[in-house]
Amino acid sequence: MYSDGDKVFIEDDDLCITCENYVKEFDCPLLSALVLGDVFLEDSLIVSRCGFYKEFKRVLHIVGNNKKNENNNAD
Repeated sequence: MYSDGDKVFIEDDDLCITCENYVKEFDCPLLSALVLGDVFLEDSLIVSRCGFYKEFKRVLHIVGNNKKNENNNAD
């Protein structure tokens, strides 16, 4: 994580990438404090152990092809 001016950038190594507060709801107290200017980030930082972290799991299901095989339609 690093800041450039008034913007905060999340890097791939940060725990934020898989956090529900960031991915799903954008309701992270740490990021809110940075954006509002309550705290300042003077150098880069890798977020690895955050007390606000909630794991966000993506669940994907494979859906079968519902189209009938055109070769089998012998009406």
